[in-house]
Amino acid sequence: DFADPLGQAPDTEARETRRGAVGIAQRLLHALPALRVGALLSVIGAVVLFFAWPSGVHTFPLWGMPPAMIGTLWMATVIVRPRPSRFRDPVHGSRIAVIRTAVAILAIGGIVALTPEMIRDCLSIWSSVLFRTGVNTVDLIAIAMGTAGLALLSVTDILLRTLRAAALPPELLHKRWWTRLRRPRKSVQRPRGPRRRTLTRAALVLAPSVILAGAAVFPLSRSKKPIQRLAPPSAAKSLPAYPTSLAGKPAWIKDIKNALDIAAGAAGPVVHTADGVMGLNPVDGSVLWSYVRQDATYLRLRGALTHLMGEEHERTLAVSPNHRYVTFRMAGPGETRDGEGIGQSAITIVLDTITGQVLNDHLSDDGPLQITDSAIMDGNTIYSIGSDVEMWDFDEHDVDPFGRATPYSGTAGHSTFIINIDTESENSLDENRISYLRLSLVSQDDFKRIHTSAPTAMRIKSPNAICIDGWTAIYSDEAPTSTNGSFNQGWEMQAVTLDSLASEAGSQQQKHDLGRGVTINVPASMTTGKLAILPGTPSPSARDSFNEHSFCSWVDPTTVSALFDPSTQKLLPMDQPSGLIRAVGISPAGTPDSLEARMRVAPMGGGEEVSFTIAPGSTFHTPGSFRYNPDMKDIATALQHYSEVSALHAPGANIIILNSAAQKFHTPHTYRLFGLTEGAATG
Repeated sequence: DFADPLGQAPDTEARETRRGAVGIAQRLLHALPALRVGALLSVIGAVVLFFAWPSGVHTFPLWGMPPAMIGTLWMATVIVRPRPSRFRDPVHGSRIAVIRTAVAILAIGGIVALTPEMIRDCLSIWSSVLFRTGVNTVDLIAIAMGTAGLALLSVTDILLRTLRAAALPPELLHKRWWTRLRRPRKSVQRPRGPRRRTLTRAALVLAPSVILAGAAVFPLSRSKKPIQRLAPPSAAKSLPAYPTSLAGKPAWIKDIKNALDIAAGAAGPVVHTADGVMGLNPVDGSVLWSYVRQDATYLRLRGALTHLMGEEHERTLAVSPNHRYVTFRMAGPGETRDGEGIGQSAITIVLDTITGQVLNDHLSDDGPLQITDSAIMDGNTIYSIGSDVEMWDFDEHDVDPFGRATPYSGTAGHSTFIINIDTESENSLDENRISYLRLSLVSQDDFKRIHTSAPTAMRIKSPNAICIDGWTAIYSDEAPTSTNGSFNQGWEMQAVTLDSLASEAGSQQQKHDLGRGVTINVPASMTTGKLAILPGTPSPSARDSFNEHSFCSWVDPTTVSALFDPSTQKLLPMDQPSGLIRAVGISPAGTPDSLEARMRVAPMGGGEEVSFTIAPGSTFHTPGSFRYNPDMKDIATALQHYSEVSALHAPGANIIILNSAAQKFHTPHTYRLFGLTEGAATG
């Protein structure tokens, strides 16, 4: 042997280096098993959290990815697992060791690179969903914890197997765990003193779970609950009655910014804005109750009836037939920027219109939204109001509500839902034949039985249902044809409830004659809350076909031939004032070019028109603009010509609605509300 200049043999230095490496490996071999157990415990804890604290959000794409990707990389190291005999093979050992070590390094590198990205995705979606919807998706926190624990488990296992193959003698590595059970147990005398090694291992076992649990405390404690202000209990004891006459001036004026929709509740008007929903006191316009969900995006109702401000505006509220409940939707986890592709697309809320109390709040897959006096149909599922209990799931019974037909959303029957719509018409070549609907109905008393309605009135422009406070109109002589009526003369019509159409005894139940008409005047019905019938008329607007029987070219002085009140189940006399509004408009107070304006309100059934001065700056256009209906056409006709003023007959007050800023369609608007309270009593 030749010594180097320092007096040390080269092989001696190599042996010292190997000995040092083996020492490090031996120390790691003592630590890694404990760390692996700790990682396994953290994974188990994450799985328990995932199932014990579910948010209800569909997170399959996220929880399926970490096991798939990390498991694939880990499995690659198992397939080419290192063996001591091959590592020490004098002929092929070096090459095999390099290959297997390279696979292990690549697998560990891949896991280390992918894990932060997967965790970041989970936390980003969690933050976005919480911010936009208020839903704390604990599932995503559990997935992030499980991903970190699974990555640590895989890395420690790969390192442990690689180090064992490289550092342990083959005879020790090949011993199986069950061989230890066959060995006689002997008492082992352990040296006294501090049990540092035991404590270290215990710390390594607990460290992953403690660290991950600590990191999860912050997101788990976060919440973004809606801000609620409830009405006092006395609000339910003295509900206002509907006004029976028109006041000469408003009792109150209120500006509503970012308005989306407005409807009549049981205690007064209910207003939906981009910030939330609020119930107004009809006496003074103050806020009775409010529901605010910050940063939420509210969704339009597909297939809903006409907005009070016209067809170009979108409805977001649906009110129960008794006006006690209101339902609406906001964008769900699947509609957030980071959550696209996971989770449900909507959240459905039901509020009590008297108190503002939240009665239902659940995730939804969108679809039609209908409400009765005690339940809602949310997509393909029916829930009980006040409990979120699933009463019926159409998917489980192979029924697809509406199928490919246009869905209907809005007020349903008192205890009946519309699940499909079929459009029919007279079997003739006459291009002027009228179309009508046959509704498929299910009653809450028996969801299994589907009832088909008699020929029912439909909207003019779209083949969809019309339901006003649980009532609709049917044609008396079965299907309307050219032999029993015409567009000029109309057809005999009757008012019926959806409940009676879905009842076995429906034909024996009382029906209310409405006289001759063509269909239901939806804008007038929405404004008054009554079933308003569109008359048959010889005017040019209705002479040709049903599609031309529209308000765009209407020239007759009236668009209503009969008014049926669902609350009293009586026809209202058309020649007597009833507190309902026929037309509303704005005219110059002086000369045609004057900037001073007066709001004019014409009652239904004749009677004196009332008017009052409105403050300068209330209108966007000049007061004489056609956008403000200065000719005082019926509301239905005026809205067809893009009028910016409308009305709502609500408990306690007639509400005049002015789109004061005249924003573009399909955007939140600024409404100025005028409350006319005369003739309203407390019931």
